[in-house]
Amino acid sequence: MNKRNILLLATLVLVLCFGGFMIMDVVAWESSTKKEDAQILLDSMSLEEKLEQMIIIDIPYIYEDNNQVNFTKVTESVKEFFKTRKPGGIILSKNNMINKEQTTMMISEIQNMKDKVPFFITVDEEGGRVSRIPIKLNIQAATEIGNTGNPKKAFEAAQTIGKALKQLGFNVDYAPVMDVNTNPNNPIIGDRAFSSDPKIVSQFGVEFINGLRKEGILSTAKHFPGHGDTSADSHKGFVEVSHDINRIRNVELLPFREAIKNNVDFVMVGHISVPALDSSRTPASLSKPIVTDLLKNEMGFKGVVITDALDMGAITQNYDKYESVKLAINSGNDIALMPDITITPGKDISQYDELIKYLKDEVNKGNIKQERIDDAVMRILKAKEKVKGNI
Repeated sequence: MNKRNILLLATLVLVLCFGGFMIMDVVAWESSTKKEDAQILLDSMSLEEKLEQMIIIDIPYIYEDNNQVNFTKVTESVKEFFKTRKPGGIILSKNNMINKEQTTMMISEIQNMKDKVPFFITVDEEGGRVSRIPIKLNIQAATEIGNTGNPKKAFEAAQTIGKALKQLGFNVDYAPVMDVNTNPNNPIIGDRAFSSDPKIVSQFGVEFINGLRKEGILSTAKHFPGHGDTSADSHKGFVEVSHDINRIRNVELLPFREAIKNNVDFVMVGHISVPALDSSRTPASLSKPIVTDLLKNEMGFKGVVITDALDMGAITQNYDKYESVKLAINSGNDIALMPDITITPGKDISQYDELIKYLKDEVNKGNIKQERIDDAVMRILKAKEKVKGNI
């Protein structure tokens, strides 16, 4: 090898070595900066602001000209609510959405009232019979997709859903269903599940998560630790899964483990009593052994844990509407979805304020730990970084 070639080779090695270090340093610096930004923001927030981040509300109705109407537009009373109160987000239902143009405008106007961080704008959009948005997508039910034997069909379905949600302004989808439908008499899951085989549910569910991620939509694995083998509906009352621990680990929990391995953004915890996991028979959504010990510690989930809707019968028939939120937080949930409170801009929003005051008082009394709040809000802020780019 002549001197010229040796010199060129030496130069190339130096560039690769030092260039590689420079690239690694930049990546590490950017990652560190993001973490610091989230921590700085967390440190700057008041207790009230942190607690609000942990609530996702629904607004079915507003009052306009002394009449109760569906909440479908941002009126002055709605502006007043969102300018003075900053919940973590809102879930929209069919009654809130008339058409694509109206929905896009309403979401944009809500998001424009954000302060330090964006709102989570959320929806149940699974495909099949659980479809809320005003865009006809013709997505098959999960069971039909599972029956194709081709997991890429789940990716394609989720990508189609994700594109529509992104167009409208949503950033979180409460999907996919990761329940294993082993009970043919299940009144609530049925064809919402990909299969009665946990491995098939895992494969198709992970592809669904990837399809949403491709379009920048945060995904939600639900209903932890598994609502597939129930013969009752937790919307209406108490539900129990009575299998032993080995069966639950090998069937019900398998799809959630795979979802966690594939970086699902949210896990939604159902109102399901599972004595093998918590002998007190407390609903999973309010159970520290299930949410903290199992989901967060044992299974290693680092994302956002959210309850199923707290206005469902399994909770409202057995717990006070404010206490249930405290119990959800103390069990390890980061977000309480749809507490059993009524928010009607233009008429009465006092229950929202009462809830935040109740939670604040419970923190000050030592009944909710500040560390629990900070951990939850940090998880929320990190998720919001994904939809905002950088806080």
